[in-house]
Amino acid sequence: DTGAVLKYLPVRRDGSFDLEKFSELVTDRTKIVSVQHVSNVLGTVNPVDDIVRIVRGTAAPGAKIILDACQSVPHMEVDVQSLGVDFVAASGHKMCGPTGIGFLWGRESTLNSLHPYKGGGEMIDEVRMDWSSYAPAPARFEAGAPAVA
Repeated sequence: DTGAVLKYLPVRRDGSFDLEKFSELVTDRTKIVSVQHVSNVLGTVNPVDDIVRIVRGTAAPGAKIILDACQSVPHMEVDVQSLGVDFVAASGHKMCGPTGIGFLWGRESTLNSLHPYKGGGEMIDEVRMDWSSYAPAPARFEAGAPAVA
């Protein structure tokens, strides 16, 4: 048990994102904010710029922001680097691709601050008797033998 508390933001009657209520839910204890870019039910485009401003402001500047872009990527131009979020996820089948594929984009500085979940192979940068360092992303998450065939 991590002690994490999951909070939900109800939408307004008109289906829009309630920035005022969101501001009340995000605190200095917030670690992760996950939000969809476009609603697959209502088609509402959520105000990502305002959401990022609230989180990165005094509320929870260290929190990681994850954006579900499954509905937005196929229908609008999405510049992941300008959004100000840490991670963006989208599925391939929403872009007329096969099911089971998609992408997870992560801000390079965020990825490089994360510890690898597996070790070995080319995810190591340098090894000494008393310490080791990890390769920069994405290699730091690619444990095991590299694809050489």
